[in-house]
Amino acid sequence: MTAFHQTSICAKLVKMAFLALVLVFCACVSLSDSACSMTLLNAGATYCVDGYDNSKHPMGSTWTNKQCVRCTCSTNGMKCCDRMGRVTNLSQGCTVKYDNNKCTFKVYNPTNPNIKCSYGAVGK
Repeated sequence: MTAFHQTSICAKLVKMAFLALVLVFCACVSLSDSACSMTLLNAGATYCVDGYDNSKHPMGSTWTNKQCVRCTCSTNGMKCCDRMGRVTNLSQGCTVKYDNNKCTFKVYNPTNPNIKCSYGAVGK
């Protein structure tokens, strides 16, 4: 086997490894929680209905409801995304306070503010 063939085989193996890595990355992204949803509309619909408060919104409009979910209404459907992450895996003794007016949250230990709370969050 010549040096050219060995280099060519090596380049193909590197390319295959790279493609396999990209495939694994794409699978992980599709499994992650994006905190968005898409709702298809019935044919001929002239407005979208917010599933959180049943309010009606005209085509082309964008709004944020009281649950900090931002929605856009279009002929393609209604796309809604959470504007505020939701806390998961909260360390013991800690509390979460959501502020739906500002779409923020605070994680704290109510008995000892010097204790650092660890948590995970999904969304946003």
